[in-house]
Amino acid sequence: MFDETKNIFKVASIYIATIVGAGFASGREITEFFTSYYSGGFYGILLTGVLFSFIGYTVLNKVYSERIQNYEEFLFPTVGWGLGWVMEIIVTLFMASVFCIMVSGVASIIADTINIPFYFAILLVTFICMIFFLTGVKGIVSLSTIITPILIIGIITIGIYIILSRDSSVFNISGGFKKMTHNWVVSSLLYTSYNSIISVVVMCSLLPYLKSKKTASIGGILGGGILCIIALVLNYALYIFYPYVMSAEFPVIGIVDMCSRFMGSIYRIVLLLAMFISAITSGYGFIERVRGKTKLSRGILIPVICCLIIPLSAIGFSNLISNIYPVFGYAGMFMVFVILIHGFKLIRKSRLIRKNGRFR
Repeated sequence: MFDETKNIFKVASIYIATIVGAGFASGREITEFFTSYYSGGFYGILLTGVLFSFIGYTVLNKVYSERIQNYEEFLFPTVGWGLGWVMEIIVTLFMASVFCIMVSGVASIIADTINIPFYFAILLVTFICMIFFLTGVKGIVSLSTIITPILIIGIITIGIYIILSRDSSVFNISGGFKKMTHNWVVSSLLYTSYNSIISVVVMCSLLPYLKSKKTASIGGILGGGILCIIALVLNYALYIFYPYVMSAEFPVIGIVDMCSRFMGSIYRIVLLLAMFISAITSGYGFIERVRGKTKLSRGILIPVICCLIIPLSAIGFSNLISNIYPVFGYAGMFMVFVILIHGFKLIRKSRLIRKNGRFR
């Protein structure tokens, strides 16, 4: 019983870790995709939470029941070879982009904090990532299990702190803003779509931790539910200060700094951890994609890829959320719809099995 609970927590933790990245923790994603719709943003987050839970439930159950060990075994039987190859290209490009950008972001914070050259910081971060990649999925799961509770507690604590420390004077601050789409439903679908690109890839490697169907089902649902809760708290905190937050690249830090420089420093650590776990999960997924095509050993491939991304990591990520993410969101929306359809079929099949009295 204890082992099953531990595995459920591990599965939920790594699912959460693939989504609670720099954009989420900084408040940039929440502001762009939800807060700008005012009350509609809260409905959008609830819809997104349901979708995340349903996608996690569906994918993990498929991984468990069909003994899927990698993304290719999931992708091609689900969408076919033609569309499968298109999705392969989209997934690979997205992971490579996120990996480079997150390494750059982590290096930038480290360089500013301990006053070292930016490129030296990139080398340091890349080396640390390489160590975790070499440990395989077990090392990444262990890292996610440790960091995810810190992220959840940190984001919720800072969100509540902002709500309790709010200053009504900021309500008079005005500024221009743009919405991600024309309505919160489409925005919610886009947000779910591009986040699912990486999370589905990572979930397809979690078979060693799916000892039972219960672990797969609860792990996926729990991950989506926790994501919904922390997004609601963060959105409410940002909503109080809207539209002031639209002018800030890292909205949460900007707000917390106004209330307390000490709390701002604490949250920078949370943001750093969020960016680092995003770099690890996206980088690992990218390496697995390349390894599946080249058949090279991890021992050779990992150092080569890490060396190649060093010069690419000089790219900043200030426009990532408003420009790159929506593009991949539209591109990945087809996969989300396919997963949802498969999920409904899975539920229907389970009901028929229970109705006929056949239990596995």
